[in-house]
Amino acid sequence: MAFGTTTTANPQLVGSCTSGTAASCAPNDHSVPSAGNDGISSLRWGPAANHLVSSNWDGGVRCWEVQESGGQVRAMPKAQVNHENNSPVLDSCFSADGSTVFSVGADKAVRMWQLGQSPPNNVPQQIGTHDQPVKSVRFLPTTNLVVSGGWDKQLKFWDARQPNPVGVLQLPERCYDLDARDSLLVVATAGRHIISYNVQG
Repeated sequence: MAFGTTTTANPQLVGSCTSGTAASCAPNDHSVPSAGNDGISSLRWGPAANHLVSSNWDGGVRCWEVQESGGQVRAMPKAQVNHENNSPVLDSCFSADGSTVFSVGADKAVRMWQLGQSPPNNVPQQIGTHDQPVKSVRFLPTTNLVVSGGWDKQLKFWDARQPNPVGVLQLPERCYDLDARDSLLVVATAGRHIISYNVQG
């Protein structure tokens, strides 16, 4: 399904729980259609539109458009891409303008998906690699770089227009998570380390 296309099927109500089990559907629970065949590793809201993106253990990166009308909330599947060999996708994030989704996973790749475009073989473009699975990714709007943290104990900074990282930092242990706000990057690793970096351009 291409991004931005209209489907003829009726979009499901987010609160309908039609894809959940009876035991998991309390009155205030919400269910999103076409959520995948395995666990969800991350969810991200788009910064500029009501787009919701998930990364999944089944190898998929999925996008929905969420709309509210007359008190009813609906999630409409818009598009999906898959990492090579359906390798688990561990994290995703949006660019600052919401037009691009970056994803990372067990295929050791950092990938870029421009919403509205169908990549060859439905696999997002690879913009970087690690030596082990990649656990986390964020877009840094202050520098227009993508940062990825892997189980290879490396933090890598990518310019999507170049095949090699523009910077690499050695971590004390495997990256478990990272987040960025403005020029502050915080990384959590194995061994209970939390490290902060100033990533101002």
